[in-house]
Amino acid sequence: MARVKSFANWGNFVIAFIVSMVAFCGCDKQDGLIDNNLFSKLTGQSFHNMAIDNNNMFYFVTTEVDKEALETWPIYSSSMPCKHNLLRKTDETSDFEIIDDRFIGGKLCFDKNNNLWSWTAKAVYKIEKKTYKKIIELSFDDGLFNSFAVDNDNNIWVGGLQTGLYKIDNRLNITHYESELPTNSMNNIHVDKNNNNVWIAFWGVGVMKITKDQWVFYDNISSQNIWSLVTDNNGNLWIGTGHFNEENQSLRRFDGKQWETINPRNDKNEHVKGTVRYLQSDGKKIYAVAEHVNVFQSGGGAEMVSNELLSFDGEKWKKINEVPDEANIFDLIADHHRQALWVPTNKGIYKIPFRNEK
Repeated sequence: MARVKSFANWGNFVIAFIVSMVAFCGCDKQDGLIDNNLFSKLTGQSFHNMAIDNNNMFYFVTTEVDKEALETWPIYSSSMPCKHNLLRKTDETSDFEIIDDRFIGGKLCFDKNNNLWSWTAKAVYKIEKKTYKKIIELSFDDGLFNSFAVDNDNNIWVGGLQTGLYKIDNRLNITHYESELPTNSMNNIHVDKNNNNVWIAFWGVGVMKITKDQWVFYDNISSQNIWSLVTDNNGNLWIGTGHFNEENQSLRRFDGKQWETINPRNDKNEHVKGTVRYLQSDGKKIYAVAEHVNVFQSGGGAEMVSNELLSFDGEKWKKINEVPDEANIFDLIADHHRQALWVPTNKGIYKIPFRNEK
């Protein structure tokens, strides 16, 4: 059923809680070095995120201890000061080029004109050389960004928790949508490159499709929260849902008329439980990350997260064993130029060739 309706916004306690988590100002004293082949030269640096530009060059954000600030850092502190680096590699075998060793941080994205953008929880920047032009900045009460996407017309769509939806056009004009939305909070924004549809997953209420000036909202499609979106070459929308290890409706597919539950499975054809946190498509296959959260007692309780990376060719599921289950997966990036899926994790970045997934 497609319709639009109003929902009450989430309370300010959600914002306060998340702000308290992201406002941490130091680097944890823990391991997490990038130690696989692609990053063997980055000794002492931990990986944050990556992107591939329109010329197929790699860009990375890494973090390392800020030795300058460390000289005056309190020795009793449980954290260490850190700084971000913006790096580039022409290809897999080339050396790293340091673009900025005092990068502002945030996630990376390239628009259709190959301009580099960076977005954090509170701001969106357009980057020109080492100049950071702040396009949007949120106040404390304006929520937190968590989603960023570029459509085929080079419009940029940005949103998150309690932010509403922002559109930045090619001339940097900004439109803010609130009354058109079922709620101000969203988890994911995805653009269907074939049809230029903008899909938005709202926090706990459903999915909206924006096609030019037509806005259609689909509710009652899952009893769980929606975390991830992707479309395949047939125009089907896939949504990843879940709450911890609950197994019902963790992956659903929409053909434009009907919603269908698809159960992720491993090589033994066993149903894989867990939240489908990330989705990606190489044009022929769907890749899904099933996240498992195991709660155990350790001085009052703690959580252990593990992941399973799976592929689905429309008939068979396959578990991708090259990525360890204990690796914390940050993203899935389809690289059509190199015919590979890049899997950034806390243990390095893994390259999964498309041809191995037949």
